[in-house]
Amino acid sequence: MKKSRMFWGTLFIVCAFLLIVTQLGIWEININIWTLLLTIFFGVTAIWSLFHKRPTGLLFSLAFLAILYDKPLGIEAITPWTVLLAALLASIGCHILFQPKTKKKYHETFRDKETIKGEKIYIDGQFGTYMRYIDSQNIQSVYIKNMAGVMKVYFDHADVQGQSFDVQIDATCAMLEIYIPATWKVIDQTDVMLSHLEMDVSPQSLITHQMILKGKVNLSEIKIISV
Repeated sequence: MKKSRMFWGTLFIVCAFLLIVTQLGIWEININIWTLLLTIFFGVTAIWSLFHKRPTGLLFSLAFLAILYDKPLGIEAITPWTVLLAALLASIGCHILFQPKTKKKYHETFRDKETIKGEKIYIDGQFGTYMRYIDSQNIQSVYIKNMAGVMKVYFDHADVQGQSFDVQIDATCAMLEIYIPATWKVIDQTDVMLSHLEMDVSPQSLITHQMILKGKVNLSEIKIISV
């Protein structure tokens, strides 16, 4: 945990320093605030993908970073489409050549694991990797805060007495995966900025409950997966 905090703390301090010196004109490369924020976002996704051996996320994060800095790198002739196509082809090749890690080994990378019970669930994770199992048979509300962390939250053994419940998300520079039962429906009402929210859910004829996503998602990647 200490190494993780040191890494993220150093990263943000370096980014603040780069923003100041570039705006003062000390360096020839001028980085505006949006370029810096996108650099942080794609840098975090690249590190997360590398850490979890996900070539698609790593390759596309590097591709978008190359597009952001195509002029100083002198690669304007091949951006954006050639770089994106190369990332796609390389990603397909990696998936063909390499088998994914087993689920057990993938879970072992998450050292901070905890089972949470109760009707009102509160999850807080910052600058680390977290795995939370929700073991509640009467969920009323859920609050998830994730800052510069990688988090997995499992609802597959949880239940709800009412028809629906809210999940309040506060995510910044974060990676969040939420696993839900296949009979749950997800309604997205989040306020998203420079982020990606993906729903890997299978359509079901029987819907038992509704999970309503609310809150703010900034420079983050959220994925909802039905199991």
